[in-house]
Amino acid sequence: MIIMTRNITSLSKQEFTLLSTLSAEGKNIFTIDDASKVIKKDRNEIRSILHKLSKKSGIERIERGKYLIIPLEAGTKRRWSDDPFVIASGLVTPYTIAYWSALSYWNLTEQIPQTIFVASTHRKFTGQKRIVNIPYRFITISPKKFFGIKIIWINDKKVNITDPEKTVVDCLDRPQYCGGITEAAKGIWNGIEDKKIDLNKITEYAVKINNKAVFKRMGYLCEILGIETPHHNTWRDNISNGYSLLDPILPDKGSYIRKWRLRLNIDKYNLTEWREH
Repeated sequence: MIIMTRNITSLSKQEFTLLSTLSAEGKNIFTIDDASKVIKKDRNEIRSILHKLSKKSGIERIERGKYLIIPLEAGTKRRWSDDPFVIASGLVTPYTIAYWSALSYWNLTEQIPQTIFVASTHRKFTGQKRIVNIPYRFITISPKKFFGIKIIWINDKKVNITDPEKTVVDCLDRPQYCGGITEAAKGIWNGIEDKKIDLNKITEYAVKINNKAVFKRMGYLCEILGIETPHHNTWRDNISNGYSLLDPILPDKGSYIRKWRLRLNIDKYNLTEWREH
């Protein structure tokens, strides 16, 4: 949750009109062009006005030409809170909340990541940025992997997030963005236990993204977690002959398991000890 304070009595009539109009239009994140449509000034004058507003804590500059409104609704010298997912929705197009953030949102892990993970087919100039003390991480994915997205509502605003099955597949695809393969293992276990994920759908998604390592990791994790599924043969039919690291975050060492064509660079105990707590 983001908390900031501001005294709205210091705003000029023009500044108040700008912020109240944009807020009424639902544009909590806006551009210079959005502002010019409201107050009908040239771009240099708009920049000057926005600079003054930033000094008054009326807005937060989040990147070149893009600003976040600190809302007016809460009154004089009030505290303001906004959801980081809502802010993320205005940072890149197209987008979806994904990986560790989605894993946490669906309660597939007990961990609450401090960074907001945002996936997009559009490459951002910077892979990570901090907005109002919250770090955002942007992961570029290919268009063929941009699917399995649900719309959720937060503070009356639409937010895109990967559905539970796509979240698990993404974490198996790129464990480095979910805190490692142990977090992916938790996602599978918790998803099965709480009936939040469908292995048929996971298998379909894994075929669609076409990363053989997903099948390898999924098959091995289900085995050591004692999850029985009729999909094992399908998963084994989809693995490649080469060996993949179980956890790409960790060093390339450890024993090999031929059945799933994996190098086990994290031991079984470390993968499952969380179930004992």
